[in-house]
Amino acid sequence: MKVSAEVTIGNGTYDDWLKFFKSYEEERGQFVTNEVIEKTSENSALVTFEIVNLDGLTELSSRADILETEKSMQITTAIK
Repeated sequence: MKVSAEVTIGNGTYDDWLKFFKSYEEERGQFVTNEVIEKTSENSALVTFEIVNLDGLTELSSRADILETEKSMQITTAIK
């Protein structure tokens, strides 16, 4: 399933978010393929990818440390 996600960073910059996002890239790679990250502004990005394991991706996205960082950076994600 191909997905596009619009990411908005309320407390930080694209570069801050990218560093965080890349910190768990290897783990994410177990559940998605063909991931493409595009900077759309200083506070937003567009990420496109194909989900190969939705349950695994959902579990990873629900991990406490990821949720905590997303909350502190005020990250919102809209799936298209």
